[in-house]
Amino acid sequence: MTHELRFLERLRQHAASLLHAPLSVVGLYAERRTPREQYAFTLREPYPVVEAQLHRLGFVRNLVSSVKYRAYATPPETTVASWVRYPEGALASDDQLHLALYVGRDRATTDMYAHWEPSWIRHPIRHYRATDVDAQRGIERVRSLFENAGIEYAVVPAKERIGGDAADSTGSAGDAPIG
Repeated sequence: MTHELRFLERLRQHAASLLHAPLSVVGLYAERRTPREQYAFTLREPYPVVEAQLHRLGFVRNLVSSVKYRAYATPPETTVASWVRYPEGALASDDQLHLALYVGRDRATTDMYAHWEPSWIRHPIRHYRATDVDAQRGIERVRSLFENAGIEYAVVPAKERIGGDAADSTGSAGDAPIG
């Protein structure tokens, strides 16, 4: 099922790249940086395998998410996918667990970033303004879900995941829009 949505993912990324500049003129955005603090873990599997695992864990592809970039001093690198899990279901949940997946350095691994935030369905303005985003809670929740499912992961230092440039970036831009 996840492979059927890859076309929509590419379309989302293309639309975001076209919309970001005009939106930024009026203080809005379609692209955002993923802060370093949101790194949850690395899975030793390519992202298509990880996506199947996410689907089994109750996550759905988040096609309305802004396109994310890693907040490192490396060349721009976008997420391969955005996934979300609603603890009480999409319409009943006040909050959501949002994941951003990045292809690992060797293309055989997947780096996962996570945060807990207001649901974009129930609280669109708080969500868009990034009010009450909690990286630590998101990381704890996704690690717990994977541990309970018996899925192994590794916490890999940024320099090993990204390369030498990772040490040069402060990540201070946080989850700020790309300017």
